[in-house]
Amino acid sequence: MTPLPLAGSAPTRARFSFEVFPARSGAAALALGHAVQHLSAARPDFISVTYGANGSNRDASLDLLKYLRGRTDALPLAHLTTVGESREKVRGTIHAIMDAGVHDFLALRGDPPRGSGEDDPAVSGSLSSLELVELIAEARAERPPLTSVGRTAVAVYPNGHPLSRSRSADVDWLVAKQEAGAQLAITQLFFRAEEYLGFVDDARAAGLRIPVLPGLMPVSTSGQLRKVASLAGRPAPVELEREMEAAGGFAPELGVEHTVGLARELLAGGAPSIHLYTFNRHEQVLAVLRELRLLTPDPVAV
Repeated sequence: MTPLPLAGSAPTRARFSFEVFPARSGAAALALGHAVQHLSAARPDFISVTYGANGSNRDASLDLLKYLRGRTDALPLAHLTTVGESREKVRGTIHAIMDAGVHDFLALRGDPPRGSGEDDPAVSGSLSSLELVELIAEARAERPPLTSVGRTAVAVYPNGHPLSRSRSADVDWLVAKQEAGAQLAITQLFFRAEEYLGFVDDARAAGLRIPVLPGLMPVSTSGQLRKVASLAGRPAPVELEREMEAAGGFAPELGVEHTVGLARELLAGGAPSIHLYTFNRHEQVLAVLRELRLLTPDPVAV
């Protein structure tokens, strides 16, 4: 994984990374393969691959990681969740992913499977994200020396985790994951630069040293905008919502415009990079990068 600057280091040209998720049908897989080729050709720092709750997409995630590893020049980063999985099962999954040549992870506890709640023993007894960071380090130590490399990323919630008690608790938890071995953090979605910048300022004051990548998604539809608002835990910008509805609920150019403006504020405020949630499409995220002058015209002929 390309090194990212830590707080206080000399400024470098802004960088970027992407997130994709496993396809759920044959047709979607073909479209995803096309998108991934475009995304890889943009030369991102990495492309992360999501992993369903309770390992629901484990095989599909591993197949996509192998595709990235073997058929593109992109560096894959594997999401990993623990909900409903035993410690040894998770350890086995870590080793299986590393056996496939993928050594970078995003450590998540994950959401409860549909129909389960936090009081379900299979959920409440799962490893926490901090324990997963520690387990990944243990698994790496079990590997031969030349295959024990890799970095561990963790998630950040600028507007608070749904189960969080307070901002200070979120900051303390993030710093604890850093001390357990996390080397990179990626945020959940948000709409306003001050949400990211304020959280990072508080975290730095509490001792955080690792890079924090802001997660951004250029929405195309009103439905996606509502979904992002749900994940962000904050209402969508009123003007963006109105303009999207006035366009009939489908206006990719509005999502690109909002994301470009937000990214500019974030990079000017000190964000070391941007992490783009692609929704398995390349057009909008590459448009964002072109507007930010981080990308030459399409790296792959359409």
